[in-house]
Amino acid sequence: MRLIVGTLAALALVKIYTQDEIYRTATSKALVEAYRSQAIAACQADRHNQQDAVAKILWEKPGTIDVEIGRSDLGIRIWDTDHALWESAYLRPYLVLSPSDRRTGLKCTYDITAGAANVARS
Repeated sequence: MRLIVGTLAALALVKIYTQDEIYRTATSKALVEAYRSQAIAACQADRHNQQDAVAKILWEKPGTIDVEIGRSDLGIRIWDTDHALWESAYLRPYLVLSPSDRRTGLKCTYDITAGAANVARS
């Protein structure tokens, strides 16, 4: 009887994990497809850490586009809930674009909620 209960519990855990992975993958793909063109345009427009002539070519076909929730580079602690940037640090969705040429060391973070991009050296 214990074996049957253990097997059913293991199967339930596998089912929950699989459903969660399918949901996260589908959501990630949907966000990338929905905001890809806006993110590329915003990354090309941000001239902070890149040359004007290179920006259009560099972000035209990014090497990778990942979805992240929150930004760890803002330096906000999780218990600082009164901080003005707390929502940006822990709740907002971002598209993180990396160029095909990794030697540039650039990374573009596109804030989906604000519709703005930030290009930085990683």
